[in-house]
Amino acid sequence: MGGTVLSLFVDGMMVLLLVLTIVYCWRLNGRIRELQDSRSELAQIIREFDASTQRATDSIAEIHTATRRLSENMQHKIDKANFLADDLQYMIEKSSKLMGKPEPAMDAPRPTPPRAEARRVAPAGEPQAATPMAAGAALSPRRQRARSRAEQELIDVLGTKDEAGR
Repeated sequence: MGGTVLSLFVDGMMVLLLVLTIVYCWRLNGRIRELQDSRSELAQIIREFDASTQRATDSIAEIHTATRRLSENMQHKIDKANFLADDLQYMIEKSSKLMGKPEPAMDAPRPTPPRAEARRVAPAGEPQAATPMAAGAALSPRRQRARSRAEQELIDVLGTKDEAGR
């Protein structure tokens, strides 16, 4: 009888251990499925990240190209402005030579010469001649726009020539 109880006890322990092993394998199988599902999700996330990185790289290349074009355009405009400034300076120097004035100093800033009132008083009923000087003087001081040094010099030269020609 002692051998049968011992045999039943050992068989019961074996059944219990086999049940525990089956439960453990079942739970392990569920975790392996979760890992495989996560792996496919991770692969999808990596593909999306790769596509985003490629779009960012393309955008950076487009920005670089646009920046280069803008820089070239800006340099072209700067070169054109420098050319126009040189041309204007040349015209000022030529007009000064024609009028017999000394050449303006390039380095020292010069004060703006006072405006000469070159308004011709017309008899009643006769319209006044529209000259740049007369048009500028006719405006109220608040409505006159500030003139650059080059504009003022040209107006002075034209006003002097107009007065000398009369």
